[in-house]
Amino acid sequence: MFWTLVTVFIAGFAGAGIGLLLRNITRKRLPKGVVPICAGLTMIAATIGQEYGWERGVRATMAEDLVIVSTREQQAWYQPWTFIRPWTRGFIGYSPSEAVETAPGSGLLAVQLRIQERWQPQMVRPALVDCANARWTDITPELTFAEDGQPIDVRWRETGPDDPIITAVCGGETASG
Repeated sequence: MFWTLVTVFIAGFAGAGIGLLLRNITRKRLPKGVVPICAGLTMIAATIGQEYGWERGVRATMAEDLVIVSTREQQAWYQPWTFIRPWTRGFIGYSPSEAVETAPGSGLLAVQLRIQERWQPQMVRPALVDCANARWTDITPELTFAEDGQPIDVRWRETGPDDPIITAVCGGETASG
């Protein structure tokens, strides 16, 4: 967030410089008020550019095969441009190359869900996905597995085949769906 503020302030100074340049080009025919107007407009433009470019910039630093599971979009009255096109405030993704089957033939995939929010550090949430039964659960330090790769005493989230995590990880290959 600090660098966002620095960028916006630099844009404001650049906008004020553009306003001064416009006043000089027109031989002071433009009113003095054009300077703060140009500064304000460039600050707003810089803010909008950073909001809409944030997701693309973050995804560029992640694995190339990243699959977006879900997104969270921002719309607010104090950002009227978001009613035309909301900007992505956060997303959940996972990398198929990191998915691991708990045991050969178990049908259970261990994946790392990457939760990314604007102005927050990335969180990695390990999850266990059962594609055959369209359910998933969090992997915790207490989770233990039997020899066949099945978890012992686990509380599944029976979400069904329409759950975004099940859809993304299993790719429509559920027995229920």
